[in-house]
Amino acid sequence: MFDSLFSAGGTIALPAWAALGAAPWLGRAKPAIWALTGIVIPVGLGLVYWWLMATYWSSAEGGGYSSLSAVHALFQHPGLLTAGWFHYLAFDLFVGTWIAREGERAGIAPVLLIPCFALTFLFGPVGLLAFLALRVAPVCARAARTLYARQPQLTVFGGLLLAVMVPALAASYFDPRTLNGVGVWVKPLKFMASVSLYALTMAWLIGDLPRERRNAAVVRVIVAVVIATGTFEIGYITLQGALGQASHFNNDSTFHAVMYALMGVGALSLNAMTLPLAWQFARHGDALPPAYRLATVIGLVLTFVAGASAGIAISQHEGPTFGALAGGAVLPVVGWSATGGDLRVPHFLGVHAQQVLPLAGALIAMWRIPFGRAAVWVLTAGYAAAIIYAFRLAYTGVPLIALGG
Repeated sequence: MFDSLFSAGGTIALPAWAALGAAPWLGRAKPAIWALTGIVIPVGLGLVYWWLMATYWSSAEGGGYSSLSAVHALFQHPGLLTAGWFHYLAFDLFVGTWIAREGERAGIAPVLLIPCFALTFLFGPVGLLAFLALRVAPVCARAARTLYARQPQLTVFGGLLLAVMVPALAASYFDPRTLNGVGVWVKPLKFMASVSLYALTMAWLIGDLPRERRNAAVVRVIVAVVIATGTFEIGYITLQGALGQASHFNNDSTFHAVMYALMGVGALSLNAMTLPLAWQFARHGDALPPAYRLATVIGLVLTFVAGASAGIAISQHEGPTFGALAGGAVLPVVGWSATGGDLRVPHFLGVHAQQVLPLAGALIAMWRIPFGRAAVWVLTAGYAAAIIYAFRLAYTGVPLIALGG
């Protein structure tokens, strides 16, 4: 019976998806198709789901949603596994219809929605993410044009790094190799994202300088150093990742030791470019709102001071963690240790001061908050205190968020 129900669900869903994809070219039939795919069929599939769950829930011993093992036990029962299939079919078709409606409202070409439908049917949330990417694409394009007008070279460099992340993500999916328990492509991806954000932020800030200063010799040097050092760092880290070898703390040979030392010089040089830019704001930013100007100068200086300090501390310690369990839990996305202290936390706070404080200063100026410069100093004190606290946690072996062993 369950095999028949499984086949029946697919037999209903596949033509519905085909009709949903063809609906924009079927004229007056489109509202009826949307009603079927967005309401009638999901409701029917949902009723079957409800019946299966109500009938067989008690048959799965130890099954439930309280833990991964409980979910595994739940779907060991063929009736509840079939219910999961109907849950998948109903929700995905409902989401697909929402994508169709929102896509038409946003003026997205129907042909561009077809890959979103296919991804939603096959991989659920991936299709929704693809549609949301389409939805924000015009906003991103406008932002890219604005950034390019402010500083073209850094904008192109940052954009190229984002583009290179796509094949690196694909490589991370198909390449199962790990290094010290972490996928070999994780570090290249992190550095691509970080250096790209750094370059794009510098491009934006340079655009706030007076027009005659944007092409000054010091600014050209800043741009050249960011691109050269960023390319070197990303290139070597990606090469080592592809080879399945460590890029940091690798002294296995003279070549690796020299490259690691050069990486340190490159990273310090990259970070140091915030200092001459801060000086440009301090000397030539008279036309800017005072709160924004002050916050930008402080943010750029703090980026170098805290970011470089944490980087040097990590290098001297020959690793970022204190008291962390080998193979212990880490925080999602960032990968910080959840069982011991981690110097990557203050390093993260430090290098992102160049985004946080200027943004705060811009908001203070925009909202015309009284005593704006004083407010910037208060925020700076709080942010600096957070960095110092993060250093203290790291050196005392305490994780930012503990998740157990």
